[in-house]
Amino acid sequence: MPKKNNYLIDIVNLNADASCLSSKWWLKMLKGKADSYFCNWLKAYIKAGKKVSLGITGATIADIRMHNPEAIDLINKHRDLFEVILRPFAHDIALLRSKEGFLLNLDAGTKTLKKEFGKFVNYFLPPEFMLTNEQLYLLNRQGVAGTFINASRFKTEIKDRLPDHPYRVKGLMNTEMNCIPFTGALTQAYLHGIHYFNADNWNRLLTKSNEVEFSWRDGESSFFVPDGNKRELAWLKGEDKNVQRLFLSEALGKVEFDNNKNLKENHYHYYPVHSFTAWMKEFRMIGFIQKIVQAEMQLEDFTKEQKSTWLQVINSDILSSIEKDSPRIKIMLKEEDSASSDYTIWRCERGVEGEEFLSILTGNVNKQEAKQYVEKSDVHHILKLKGRQKYLEGIL
Repeated sequence: MPKKNNYLIDIVNLNADASCLSSKWWLKMLKGKADSYFCNWLKAYIKAGKKVSLGITGATIADIRMHNPEAIDLINKHRDLFEVILRPFAHDIALLRSKEGFLLNLDAGTKTLKKEFGKFVNYFLPPEFMLTNEQLYLLNRQGVAGTFINASRFKTEIKDRLPDHPYRVKGLMNTEMNCIPFTGALTQAYLHGIHYFNADNWNRLLTKSNEVEFSWRDGESSFFVPDGNKRELAWLKGEDKNVQRLFLSEALGKVEFDNNKNLKENHYHYYPVHSFTAWMKEFRMIGFIQKIVQAEMQLEDFTKEQKSTWLQVINSDILSSIEKDSPRIKIMLKEEDSASSDYTIWRCERGVEGEEFLSILTGNVNKQEAKQYVEKSDVHHILKLKGRQKYLEGIL
């Protein structure tokens, strides 16, 4: 592959449990069959003819299959534009996982991808870019070929010590794995693009370097702002015509991974530990975390139903919705506006959802009452739970 400034691998995290994505809005997005809001989001890439590598969590896929199967069909019909990469089932906090919990989440995600898409790229996109070196060892033993890192998610010293090119990252027991660093600035350039209906900053970054660029972004970002699908399409159509998008799978055979032995002495040779500060800012969820850890110790004795409920409890955005402030941004409310406006993207009350799931899991509420509540409830997060439990019956 010639080292030119117009090659882009666009990797998208898609997590239906994002802390700003309410269960009510998400399920509404999945209504309408082939004309659902979510299908129309996918159609923006089809209309623009843009390739994208989707990192969809298993829980998100389960929701789509149960409520909007037409979207699964749309992705499979257009595999020339959509490819999928390896994700766990739950978008969890890996720093808290036991070996058994990590492998169960990975296995459920892997089986979900195989069931719905048949094939996927065997590169693991870690939720929150949290990955321990034991887990990297476990991924290696499971035959996973590679992973990713995003230097912009780490503090300055760690950021400065991370390789800025593809390399072989080390894990425990002298294991090694391919690791692809993302260009962090592209995330903010994408957000500017959908907030202002243009791709100027995006194009500027892509044309200033002579390297193949790997971009990471949250696919839910456009779901949080007015006319999100219109914004996504405007950004895609505004992308420089010289930008040539490649699938991750297309780029892998042409990317040289720096041998770990060739890294500089001060480089991180292992996967650095991600800060937990943002998820424990005021320690409001410390009791919740302790209860999850205690519950996970009994994981091997759980029934299928308990395991499926546990997979909802470990979602990282349960903590995010409590501990992180709501993002306050500047956006153009309409494409024809001449000035930006203040806009708040509100965190949803996912903490309550997590607390309810955990109470159901641990039996801290009357079991019969909980069973009847789940069976009869039409509350949106319980509708998600029931759909995922049903889906997981054939997975776990």
